[in-house]
Amino acid sequence: MMMQENKGLLESFPDIMTIKDLQRALQIGRSKAYELVNTGEIYSFHIGNAVRVPKKCLIDYITGQCYNLSAVDGCSNPFLEVVQ
Repeated sequence: MMMQENKGLLESFPDIMTIKDLQRALQIGRSKAYELVNTGEIYSFHIGNAVRVPKKCLIDYITGQCYNLSAVDGCSNPFLEVVQ
C-alpha cells in the first residue's frame, strides 16, 4: 500500500530538473543542491549558466543513497520501492 501511495513521488517533476526542482524534491537548501551537483554526487549539465539535472540521475542518486544506508545500517528503506 505504501508503494502505491508514494508511486508518484517524483512524477510531478520534469524529466530535466532545475536547481529549484532539486531543492523541492530533496527538501534541501540551495547551497546543498549546488554542492551535490558541483561535487558530481548528482550528475548535472549546463545550458549557458543554467544547471540542469536529469530526473533519472536524481533517481540514481536516491537509490544509491538508500542502498548505502541499507548496507550500512541493515535497515529497510521504502525509497527503493518508490523510485524503481
